[in-house]
Amino acid sequence: MRFIAFITFLISSVGALAVAVTRDNICFDPKKGVCMGYNADAVNATLAIKDACAKVPRCTPGGIADRPRVTGKVKGFPYTATLGVGNQCGGVTSWSVDACVGLFNQFVDDRCELQYPAGADKYQLGYETSTCDGSFVSFNFGG
Repeated sequence: MRFIAFITFLISSVGALAVAVTRDNICFDPKKGVCMGYNADAVNATLAIKDACAKVPRCTPGGIADRPRVTGKVKGFPYTATLGVGNQCGGVTSWSVDACVGLFNQFVDDRCELQYPAGADKYQLGYETSTCDGSFVSFNFGG
């Protein structure tokens, strides 16, 4: 009986923690992205994403609007990272390649991993458009 009470307490505690977690970036709505249900090699995916992110070396919120989308690819790897950055920098206040990669990780890989678990060595295919400025992150087929 005590074991069941402990399990019930543990489950309710985890639920309370999940509610207490806040998102730093409110520019993207995690309910609005699309997950493809496929995945690719995480090492090459990260290289493609870094390639796309390096093509937008800086962004200041309130600055340039309507930048063209850029892509990142790895030769021989049949997937492409696509990045569009709006005038609010996709909700990133201090832009860098690492912060950009973080957008892909949070709003494509992490979100889609919840729907289609594949493991840390795989990178999920999906995309999302931000609600605040139209920024766009996509990792998808095509290389």
